[in-house]
Amino acid sequence: YNIPKFTGEAMDVINDPEVDAVWICSPSQYHAEQIKAAAAKKKHVFCEKPIATDLAETVEAINACNEAGVKLMIGLQRRFDQNFERVKTAVKNKEVGEPIMIKLCSRDPAPPPASYVKGGGGIFADMAVHDLDMSRFLAGADPIDILAIGSTHIDK
Repeated sequence: YNIPKFTGEAMDVINDPEVDAVWICSPSQYHAEQIKAAAAKKKHVFCEKPIATDLAETVEAINACNEAGVKLMIGLQRRFDQNFERVKTAVKNKEVGEPIMIKLCSRDPAPPPASYVKGGGGIFADMAVHDLDMSRFLAGADPIDILAIGSTHIDK
């Protein structure tokens, strides 16, 4: 593909003076560390969700970007899904009544590998962010109350 240089190391990209922005798509447990490193190098960041696997790291990563004056965008692709866009348009155009409750349900067809669960916080932590983001997107406001119910059904 005539690519002049490449690497398998995230820090090589973050430290490269020719790079203005980075796309972080590593496993979730590395996101906060890489976001903070990119911010320290004044690189704008597009990161796959989640920002981090715990709240303290999330706040640190956001603060690092704010303090460095760089943009941080999180990849929450459901906002661009045509079905969710259609629902948002219907709410905006008052084709439906004013939302008072938004119910979202996420499922995966199969359990994730154990290594994914250990490093990324598990399927609930990884997937719930989509439902929380969609509720904010569709309502145009933060939720007042949240109820979450989870279960695991595995055939052995």
